[in-house]
Amino acid sequence: MKPPLIVALIWFASLGLLFVFTAPIAQALFLLFPVILWAVLFAGCLIAIVALATVKRDHRRGGAVLVICLIGFSLYYSSVGFEWGRYILFQIRKPMYVQQLAEAKQWGHVSEDLGRTDNGPPKLHGFFWQRGILDNWSVVVYDPTGRVAKINDANGWDEIHSHDLSSLFGGTYYRCQHVGGGWYICWFT
Repeated sequence: MKPPLIVALIWFASLGLLFVFTAPIAQALFLLFPVILWAVLFAGCLIAIVALATVKRDHRRGGAVLVICLIGFSLYYSSVGFEWGRYILFQIRKPMYVQQLAEAKQWGHVSEDLGRTDNGPPKLHGFFWQRGILDNWSVVVYDPTGRVAKINDANGWDEIHSHDLSSLFGGTYYRCQHVGGGWYICWFT
């Protein structure tokens, strides 16, 4: 038996797709998403175990499989894979958000089914990235000043709740990720 190089590459590609499409998959399959995630991680563990068992027969191929698994697990456990995935998905969705922003500026607010408007100052428009269950949700915000990123400087929930941005869009705003230009993905609870 040879180390499963092709299977490892397919696993790594599946993990990459999971990083990119986390938000829509979690939105659509809510309770099944953790099961899917754990199944992919379990498959990676099995691939690594088989590679370890067969590495003596073919050390180059076995080593390559182990490196692929190590990179995949590193991207998962460091959250870098999810950050890159959100960035890629945002780039895919960006034309839609640009169009929605133009319409929101024209009308003065965002349609309730597309997002929320905070009257500020300054006035900000947020477009749903992922609608949460109960009270957890996220939006994409265009803020060329970068003001929304200041929430990341807060240290702990006490500072988040006392921060001047904490009630942005009517939720408890606790974190954001810059995804290019003046665009941010912002998380609320």
